Amino acid sequence: MLMATGDAYGKYLDFADAELGDQFWRVEHAPYSGTVTALREYTVAEIHSKTVRCTAEAGKPLKLKRALPQENCYLDADPYFQNISRSFQISTQVQRVKQWVKECETMDFDQEVIDAILAWRERVAARASR
Repeated sequence: MLMATGDAYGKYLDFADAELGDQFWRVEHAPYSGTVTALREYTVAEIHSKTVRCTAEAGKPLKLKRALPQENCYLDADPYFQNISRSFQISTQVQRVKQWVKECETMDFDQEVIDAILAWRERVAARASR
């Protein structure tokens, strides 16, 4: 069974006692940046004496060393990972909406859309002033 290890400075997954079928998430970052580019769910597919091979629905399989704690790997129930996942989902949605707004003509915006954006902006301003 996969175990989370670490302290206040970092969390790691320990693959020493990994079992076939164990699932975990890997957070992928842009190089030299803290920007999250993808969240991938992996499943332990093969266990060898020194390595563990993991597969995902999308992306390349991972080959991890059993003796080393793995960075950027989290269990689904980890509150820190849940926060990362929620932030990534919101960020992805915001980028998609920004692109849609950028591509639309001015006349495509009806009053309902404008009122919703203005109401949202007022809520943001009210939170910032507290």
